[in-house]
Amino acid sequence: MLKQMLEDRDVTSGCIKTSFQQHVYKMQNCIEVLGIETKSLQVENDQIVTGYIVDQSIFLKSLQCGKTNIAFTDGVNKATVQVFVRPSGEIVVEAKPYLGDAEIVLVYYRTILADTAIAIDLKGALKHYLVTHQMMNNDDSIAEVHYQSMHPKVLKDSYAGNFILGCYPDGREITNAEEYALANRLATLKFSKIVIQQQGIKKMIVLKMLLTFMITDHVFVNNEEILDCLIEDTIKQEPSHLMLV
Repeated sequence: MLKQMLEDRDVTSGCIKTSFQQHVYKMQNCIEVLGIETKSLQVENDQIVTGYIVDQSIFLKSLQCGKTNIAFTDGVNKATVQVFVRPSGEIVVEAKPYLGDAEIVLVYYRTILADTAIAIDLKGALKHYLVTHQMMNNDDSIAEVHYQSMHPKVLKDSYAGNFILGCYPDGREITNAEEYALANRLATLKFSKIVIQQQGIKKMIVLKMLLTFMITDHVFVNNEEILDCLIEDTIKQEPSHLMLV
């Protein structure tokens, strides 16, 4: 309760100091972003923001600074979007899509530096998925990951073959030292290329994939514990997805 009061006080004080201007934010109305194609939406606090749907787009308009949630539905299933309106009127959104039959990759944190720090194990989680689906061997390593992020506030688009951290829900950048802010958040990534190192030879996984990363707040000491705790997927795919690069 005290934490919430302090956060609300920070938002209110920011509104007094900054000149507010209404902004319009456009987001895609598609399965890749929301897990559904939205037919209707409901704003929790319509004093903060208003929203409307036009064809395959959703438009949000800021009314005053603050935070609220919006529920999106296709008539059966529901997705939610957290909306943060800055004192300037700028809108920051973070979508929590309807998961349905999405391919889920669980991501855990692991300890580093003699258990004094934690790091998000994105490559470890992706490797486990690829090993489980017979696209690489456990002795192989991931050299590059190339993807477009459907939820850039959680994980941004890849850069130079690397995973890139996103932002806090209010839009502030996340640094490596603050990456635990990603705990309990979701990001769907559209992969275009994954390069692995196999017995000293680089090979490319040519299968294009759309995967949803579910980042948990669990921390493990070593990779063996992570592998033991990840949910095993029984779906088997043909292992003929590799080509030399």
